[in-house]
Amino acid sequence: MTRRKPPAVEAPGQDSFLDIVANLVGILIILVMVIGVRAKDAMLEAAPISAKEEATAQAEIEVAAAMKVARAVEQDIQQLKSKVNQEAFEIAYRRKERDKIQLLLASAEQVMAEKRDELDAEQQRDFDAQRDLVAARAELSGLESSVEAAEGSIPQTSIIEHLPTPMAKTVFGKEIHFQLAGGKITYVPWDELVDKLQEEARQKMWRLKEASQITETIGPVGGFLMRYQLKRTQQTVTTRAGTAIQQRVELDNFVLLPVDQTLGEPVAEGLLEGSKLHSVLAANRPDKTTITIWTYPDSFNEFRDLKQKLFSRGYLTASRPMPEGVPIGGSPRGTRSAAQ
Repeated sequence: MTRRKPPAVEAPGQDSFLDIVANLVGILIILVMVIGVRAKDAMLEAAPISAKEEATAQAEIEVAAAMKVARAVEQDIQQLKSKVNQEAFEIAYRRKERDKIQLLLASAEQVMAEKRDELDAEQQRDFDAQRDLVAARAELSGLESSVEAAEGSIPQTSIIEHLPTPMAKTVFGKEIHFQLAGGKITYVPWDELVDKLQEEARQKMWRLKEASQITETIGPVGGFLMRYQLKRTQQTVTTRAGTAIQQRVELDNFVLLPVDQTLGEPVAEGLLEGSKLHSVLAANRPDKTTITIWTYPDSFNEFRDLKQKLFSRGYLTASRPMPEGVPIGGSPRGTRSAAQ
């Protein structure tokens, strides 16, 4: 007997499970869509805020940079102001110092003038000589500086040689004068012309009765003329009988004028036997004679060579730098030569 298989029965609840799964998938899809929409809205709302913050941050950076530059400029201004104030203080201090020195000098000059008036004529002459000596030393220092500057402006291509005479000495002994111009050395008959001036001045004094100043000419002697000026001065002196006015005749100045611009001989030939310079040197002892050379700008190089040669022979040399076109001359207000 054949058995029949029982009919198949479906598993209970299968449709319900599929419905649940479908519902969950749908809910997930809906949630994803909702979250996407909200995220997009949030991004749209957040975008303007980020741009605004970025602009604000950029502005703050620029403001900070500008403030830094402003502080640097202000600091520079303060430093400049401090320097200006310091310079102004220094100028004011130097001005007061100058005024004080000028006041002291004026006071000293007034005291010196009062002391001088208390002296007799001989003492006044000694006083004036001492004052002229001080002025001469100051002028000598200036002349030496000028010579050094002039010599320093000439290019040197040879070895510098040192002459062991560091200190200049004022000349009081025998002094022989030469002119050095255009590369030529010329003997100046200084003493001869001064002697003639002393003789002739006594004979010309009478002319000062009608004039306060006269001009006369002596020479030529040795190729030079001497043009001199005499003047009449008045001075109040105190005597036992009271105050008196003393009139004096004084030499104001003199200049020596060459009668011929071709006078002289080249320096290279000056020390050769038979030259004027050689004959003058031969007649005067080196230990008792100073050679004064009135040197013009076009002959500074020649002077350096000549000084070295004279030194090698034992002669001290005094330099008198002369401006171009200015004649040799002297006056009671002048200075003595300084030999080296």
